[in-house]
Amino acid sequence: MQSLYDDEPQSIFVIKNPFRFLTHKGRQIGSYVAGGLVAIGWWVFLDAVIQSSTANEDSVSMGFEDWFSGILSTLGMIVINLIDKSRLQGEAFSYAGSDLVWKARLFLFLGFALIGFGFAGSCSVMIIKYIVRHDGQDIYYGVAEVIQCGLIMLSTVVLWVAQGTQEEYEYNLRI
Repeated sequence: MQSLYDDEPQSIFVIKNPFRFLTHKGRQIGSYVAGGLVAIGWWVFLDAVIQSSTANEDSVSMGFEDWFSGILSTLGMIVINLIDKSRLQGEAFSYAGSDLVWKARLFLFLGFALIGFGFAGSCSVMIIKYIVRHDGQDIYYGVAEVIQCGLIMLSTVVLWVAQGTQEEYEYNLRI
């Protein structure tokens, strides 16, 4: 007995992939979306910087401590997405030779640490500088920092998945 789904590739789902038209250009679309997320994140932050510089004197001014978390998150995103994903596979623990698995994993960890510290720093600055010390009129500046770091983190995930996309049902999420 012939089934309706015999000519389809084997899948555990009855419904076909609704995003099938994206499979051939998945890497390109993912790269554009990730770049757009980074641009929106920095745009929100720069909007808050410009708004704080034109505000009245009793407003809090944004200093280097506000910029630092976004810079850390951006550096973490760059480190993570520059790693060759094929270097993460393997069980080699030796330093010599071409087995550089542990070095790639170390840099992946450092990239995630930079992103995590950037996000934690933006949350800390928002709480300490804009919520605790002031009455809340400048809360947008702190929220803009958190949004910036969150969008940079999301763009890192989108770019990681887009670089690992090969076929319709295959997504290589290797860590």
